[in-house]
Amino acid sequence: MSLTTSLELLLTTAFIALASAVLATAFGVVFGRWLRTLSSSIGRVVSAIALIPFLLPPLLIGMAFSQLDFLYSSFGILNILVAHTIMNFGFIGRVVASSTLQKEQIEEARISGANDFEIFARIELPQLRGPLSSAGLLVAIYSATSYGLILILGNGVRTLETEIARTTLVALDFQTATLLAVLQSFLTLALFLLARRFGPGVSLLGQLERQNLRVGLLSKILGYALLALVVITIGTVMARSFSGVGLIDNLENLFSTGYRSILNISPFEAGLNSIRNALITATLAVVIALFLASRKYRSGWVLIAVGISPVVIGLATLIISGYLPRELTASWLLLPLVQVLLSLPIAYQILRPAFEAIDTDVRFAAHLDGANQLTRLLRIEAPQVSRSIGLAAAFAALVSLGEFGTASFLAFGENETLPIVMFKLLSRPGEQNLGMAMTAAAIHILIAACITWISLRSGDMKSEPDRAER
Repeated sequence: MSLTTSLELLLTTAFIALASAVLATAFGVVFGRWLRTLSSSIGRVVSAIALIPFLLPPLLIGMAFSQLDFLYSSFGILNILVAHTIMNFGFIGRVVASSTLQKEQIEEARISGANDFEIFARIELPQLRGPLSSAGLLVAIYSATSYGLILILGNGVRTLETEIARTTLVALDFQTATLLAVLQSFLTLALFLLARRFGPGVSLLGQLERQNLRVGLLSKILGYALLALVVITIGTVMARSFSGVGLIDNLENLFSTGYRSILNISPFEAGLNSIRNALITATLAVVIALFLASRKYRSGWVLIAVGISPVVIGLATLIISGYLPRELTASWLLLPLVQVLLSLPIAYQILRPAFEAIDTDVRFAAHLDGANQLTRLLRIEAPQVSRSIGLAAAFAALVSLGEFGTASFLAFGENETLPIVMFKLLSRPGEQNLGMAMTAAAIHILIAACITWISLRSGDMKSEPDRAER
């Protein structure tokens, strides 16, 4: 592959990432300002609905968007940008709605005769610059690593990730794949380091700040339209699960290998593989995150995996597998062990604020009584952050359940996971295959929706820290 082609792939990936971030931030700010004006109960429900796409794997968003006939087009870049906006605007909106603004300045400006736009441009936006910049750059990272979404919606669009996968899995050209992986990592790590410069993190589960802000009619209409778009996207997947032979038969077909036996294993068996992997991944990620979060000083290096593409991690694992024991590389256990790297950042970001909120006097008293670090962790600290431990485990499991990039490199044959099977079903013609894929996707969405609702309720509770981050 020539240097020119490599640079073109880098520019395409960077354009998709940055354009997606700009669009999601623009719509997210409008949505977040509208969210601030809603009552706490309504705001919690609206925020939970808008956040569901953000917590779904990109592959699933691609599957859902591909069924929206009124939005789907033959122009792959446009599909990708619109899908990324749907996926991420709720996250930006939540950041805006949970950020604390200086109400006195807003009231003084209103008394002085400033209109709504002047208040937003001169008071709100400067105060939101840090959180918005950090959140927008994180959206750029997620958009640059949405491998499954681009495969489904790209219509031939080539990015660094798609070419890494092609040169590795099809052409078996590891040298070229490694070069592309370096470029991909350079891009995403640069975005990650920039995001960190704007602050340690942004709030996902923070309590909504309801303020007496006035938004125009256009903003209200846009807020309702964005919410409706999310509902339609999710609802389309649910409706498609009834397509073809109907929901009952689609559920029964999950125990089969698809029309003309196109699958190696049934979606049910793949689902069991995914659940097994998720349990192992969540357990290890939470245990490691507990140890790191309980330490006195922050471990910023834990978050570095946020800036590395799962596709790159999958390629790196393949390359070093020749130096690992054969019993491990040939086992299904390799994938969940690698997925710990992807789940650890979210587990750590949820647990670290919870540990920081523990009364230091309690720790000091335990230290005077002779308790070592492990004893303090197990008997004193862990019971006080039990709710956060549950949240960390749920989100870590959710990351593993929907992970597609690394799994596409490491899971084959009887060890395939549910995202891989869903992609195969969607890639093959046939109403039965489509119905099976959409039914499996609907189940995943319901799981994600439950975790979202529980986590946001926990984030609004005063008894626990409300600064957990993705």
